[in-house]
Amino acid sequence: MATFVETEQEKQMPLRGTRTRARRAAFFRASMLSPAMLFMFLLYGYALLTFLRYSFYRFESGRLTAAWQLDAWRDYLSDPFYWDILATTLRLAVVVTVVCIAVGYPIAYFLYRLRSDNLKQWFAILIFAPLLVSVVVRAYGWLILLSSSGLVNYLLMGLGLIDEPLRLVFNFAGVVIATVHVLLPFAAFPILSVLVQLDPALKDAASDLGASRWQIFRHVVFPLSIPGVAAAAQIVFPLVLSAFVTPSLLGGGRVTVLSQIIYRSTVDLNWPIGAVAGFVLITLTMIGLLLFDRLTRRLFGNWQLVD
Repeated sequence: MATFVETEQEKQMPLRGTRTRARRAAFFRASMLSPAMLFMFLLYGYALLTFLRYSFYRFESGRLTAAWQLDAWRDYLSDPFYWDILATTLRLAVVVTVVCIAVGYPIAYFLYRLRSDNLKQWFAILIFAPLLVSVVVRAYGWLILLSSSGLVNYLLMGLGLIDEPLRLVFNFAGVVIATVHVLLPFAAFPILSVLVQLDPALKDAASDLGASRWQIFRHVVFPLSIPGVAAAAQIVFPLVLSAFVTPSLLGGGRVTVLSQIIYRSTVDLNWPIGAVAGFVLITLTMIGLLLFDRLTRRLFGNWQLVD
């Protein structure tokens, strides 16, 4: 009987040792993260709480008064003007995200299939180049290119595709074009980072089984690259939601987004409305990230390598 008890205790010892090591590893990770988390809380958490407090203040006759009330929230949520701005911001974020992924995926796949490392580096630099230029310079460059007498309309008319210049500035289309140009690297490179990690043996196995190039892409490459698409969407979408300079310059006052309302309210000292708009923007960002994550998990779970 004693031998049996000792044997059971010996069986439990490795399990206890594993749990102890897991607790120590968790404590080590927590201790390493705690300084950064404390810094983030002090820097951003306190600022957000302060901003939230201002949303309950009162703004009358150009003066800010400390008062715990819901007037700013009521005014914001009941005004159709702010709802139109919210709809424009969401529409811009969705359209730019979809276009960036639609354009960025072929670019990433082209770089993935490119044999020459030198050419791959040069094309990568070319795609990354917009990020090396000031956002103001890029916006004014697009104003020149997309104007009625700009290069884009000149080429379209020279090719006979249009009879008169298209209106591509100071409207929604111009903002989309310029924003896509700015954020395209944030869509292409996450997808490329996933593609380069794919196991070549999977494609070789599909080819040996008689699959064509299209079938290999459809059933092997694309399903396995969906995490890269999700990462691209989760990066681009919040950046578009918070975009300020490009919509301000290319929109010409005709395309107003939430970031502009926050800026104008802050400059006018209407901090309650600015705080409410800021928290609406944060909420939209968090909801968008959660939706992208759930949608990706569902789509990725439904994709199969072979039919």
